[in-house]
Amino acid sequence: MSNKLASLTKSDKGIYTGTLATMTVRTKINIVPNATASGDQPDYRIFANGDYEIGAAWKKTSDRTGSEYLSVKMAAPELGGMAIYANVIVLDEIGEDNVTHLMLWSARDPQTSSPSMAA
Repeated sequence: MSNKLASLTKSDKGIYTGTLATMTVRTKINIVPNATASGDQPDYRIFANGDYEIGAAWKKTSDRTGSEYLSVKMAAPELGGMAIYANVIVLDEIGEDNVTHLMLWSARDPQTSSPSMAA
């Protein structure tokens, strides 16, 4: 079973672009820097099909490796009744189609997950 949700390319402007692909959804997504990020506000907003906001992402650093990544939370009716959690990680080498990052599903216990968008 693959836990890859998306292959992404990061632009010079810090925008991640790719296709979110699950068993029920396949849509273009953009992860865009949040110009008003502060405090609890996310560092990025996630949009599907251009302008439909489906989630947010926060910059994090791994305690184990020191690597930076994005912690993602997405929710939309098309994604089912529960929030989807994922991490966006950088690839060691640029992949096919100039892919630079992967969004990997991060399973969470449904009883500890919150349906709100705030992390």
